[in-house]
Amino acid sequence: MNVLTCWLLVCTSLLGSYRASAQKRFLPDSLTHAPDSTRAWTLRQIGDSLVRVSQLAPAKQAYLEALDVSLAAKEPDPGTIGLSYRGVGYWYEQANELREAIQYYQKALGYLRQYGNTFHVARTLKFISGAYTRLNDLKMARHYLNQAVTVAQQSRNIDLLMELDGELAIVEAKSNRHDRALVLNQKIADYYRQKEDWSTYYGVLINVALTYKNLGQYAQSEVIFRSILDYSKQANDAFLEGYAHTNIPNALIPQGKLDEAEAHCKQALIWAEQTGAGKYSILEDIYGNLSKTYQKRGNYRQALAYYEQRTAAHDSVFNEIRNRQLAEVEARFQTQEKEAQIQVLDAINAAKTRQVWAGAIGILVLSILSGTLFVFYRRIRRNRAQIQQQSEQLTLMMKELHHRVKNNLAIVSSLLRLQSNRLDDEKAIAAVRVGQQRVEAMSMIHQRLYQTDRVSTVNMSEFLTDLSESLMRAYGFAPDDFDLQLDIELNELDVDVAMPLGLIVNELVTNAFKYAYADVQRPKLRISLHRQNGLAQPGLTLEVQDNGPGLDTADWQRDGHRTSFGKRLIYSLSEQLDGQLELIRQNGTLCRLYIPQTKLRAAA
Repeated sequence: MNVLTCWLLVCTSLLGSYRASAQKRFLPDSLTHAPDSTRAWTLRQIGDSLVRVSQLAPAKQAYLEALDVSLAAKEPDPGTIGLSYRGVGYWYEQANELREAIQYYQKALGYLRQYGNTFHVARTLKFISGAYTRLNDLKMARHYLNQAVTVAQQSRNIDLLMELDGELAIVEAKSNRHDRALVLNQKIADYYRQKEDWSTYYGVLINVALTYKNLGQYAQSEVIFRSILDYSKQANDAFLEGYAHTNIPNALIPQGKLDEAEAHCKQALIWAEQTGAGKYSILEDIYGNLSKTYQKRGNYRQALAYYEQRTAAHDSVFNEIRNRQLAEVEARFQTQEKEAQIQVLDAINAAKTRQVWAGAIGILVLSILSGTLFVFYRRIRRNRAQIQQQSEQLTLMMKELHHRVKNNLAIVSSLLRLQSNRLDDEKAIAAVRVGQQRVEAMSMIHQRLYQTDRVSTVNMSEFLTDLSESLMRAYGFAPDDFDLQLDIELNELDVDVAMPLGLIVNELVTNAFKYAYADVQRPKLRISLHRQNGLAQPGLTLEVQDNGPGLDTADWQRDGHRTSFGKRLIYSLSEQLDGQLELIRQNGTLCRLYIPQTKLRAAA
């Protein structure tokens, strides 16, 4: 057995341990004894949710764990295994590893065909076609789409057939067959119009209008865009209206309707600044149309200015795409680092072998070996310099990743705030705002990570100060009328401990502000975080204490796992940290959480 084979066996063992730890983090304890299909489905849903917020690294962990659960089931189910393989393929597609994605989709297809579910078979064929479309292999994309249509016709699922027609329209448009794309899009629009599904119908009309524009039928494209604008205003659909304002100039500018085109661009700019997702891609289209408008007017100075803004937006789009690929880059770097270590070990082994040979055959061979060792020394130095450079690049990319995650969480927080403004039920509003506070707590941690040179540890003193002051303002308490005491002995914590610990503090402090100070003249809140070195089992202790009337500890302990989401979250996060949670009625409510030193070492 050679060195490389041994190394691969070690990697396989480590990967198995890594996946085993993923189940402990991702699967709730309530599902420990659930059926394998339920556990695999839950893990796939977790992976989908993580992908939606660009958390690709933990998303892959969840998908792989779902696949492990499916394959290790006592009674393996082809349907569950197929869907789990498809989940891993979906992750590779999001990471732009399209060839690997197709391989996993093909494995999923084999199991799903055994299972006999025509709906999932057709959907998987559509996924394969989509990957080939992104690779610009339109022949293969069309081949798999035709298979998907044949299977979907057997299931008689009209909605699925319309979905496949939409994919086929994309392939036809990329093949410059706009007439065929128009027929397909009109067919889909007629279907949803007959169903009176107006939201989907007018969404499809966007594709119809763009196809007419591609065919040079600008007047017809304009008519459809105006009907979309009328509907979106009546339905109060801001997204559809903004998208129509963004695209209608493409039909107006070729007709010379420059003032109208500019007016729509200005409306689209207002909408683009309000939306979060895809902002820079939208701005790129808007500024491009404004540049064309002023070029048509002969105002080339202003046209150039808008073109420069379009270029800046395009660069921002590129940065967004690059940030989504950071997880993939990190994985590749780690692989390269291991390969470099293997090369160094091989070089050292070869050097020792040549030294033994030199001692046997004399000074001449020793001279030759010395030259060989010098070559290897130069190679090792180059490898070390390359590894150092890659390490610095990885640190920079990790900062950009944390920045992007913080921005994504800010978008989620903004969406929750907008949603709460549209609700009438006070309980629903309160629930949404509590969710928003939890998102903002996680956002603060990622902000701390990218603002420092250390991308894996969090300054807990600064974080807990910001968190408590932010919650104090959110619940209407003035600093002069509130006694806030922070005793943070341990400043730096690994992010794997800091994230759940921060969420626990967020829940405890929120409960204090909501329930503890109704009849208290001078509210007081104490947050303490310090080491316990003198105990038999040293570790970390968190204390959060208010001066309210105090909670009934018996009720808390009896109902803690079954009542509010906040309590369940506190218990779940405490178990994730292997912590011991204690609630004491002492001049108010004192919550004490002990985390063992072994957990802190594991996180570090």
